[in-house]
Amino acid sequence: MQSVELRAKAKINLSLDVLGKRPDGYHEVKMIMQTIDLCDRILIEKMDKGIEIECGCPWVPDNSDNIAYKAAQRMIEKYDRVTGVKIKIEKNIPVAAGLAGGSTDAAAVLKGMNQLFELGLSTEDLMVLGKQIGADVPYCIRGGTMLAEGIGEKLTELPPLQETVMLLVKPKVGVSTAWVYKNLDLSAIGARPDTELLIEA
Repeated sequence: MQSVELRAKAKINLSLDVLGKRPDGYHEVKMIMQTIDLCDRILIEKMDKGIEIECGCPWVPDNSDNIAYKAAQRMIEKYDRVTGVKIKIEKNIPVAAGLAGGSTDAAAVLKGMNQLFELGLSTEDLMVLGKQIGADVPYCIRGGTMLAEGIGEKLTELPPLQETVMLLVKPKVGVSTAWVYKNLDLSAIGARPDTELLIEA
């Protein structure tokens, strides 16, 4: 096998509650996440060495700033049999939209390289690696309907959302998740989502 192609699915938050800030700078959250059909397409090809990122979207970096690059780098560092890869990203998920576009691409790279180099890693193994790259990556590896706690890495499977038609609206403005958390005033939070009621529903 010289290449593998995967669909990297977006996610939405059915609820999102920020509980507090931890000493390490991360925020404690409690949220329900749901995979949706909107997806990027990721093609991973073997190379002798190095990592190349190819993407037609001007807002997606083609260097080590790209989280998909970081995922590939982690696999190369950890497993001797893994050589270089060229990663082609067909970007369909809007950037800076809270849809986990970068995280799901990274998750697809971990899953794809596992297949390409026949590493035999389990979903749980990949999730452990994913946590080292980004808080949403473990969820994106697993997908489905999940309650996410901690920094988003503690996942509890929920009954799947019934097939639903959904209208996804993305305004022209983009807001990075890092910027949102950096500028969040926890003392200003009043009403919170009723996560337990949503789980029951």
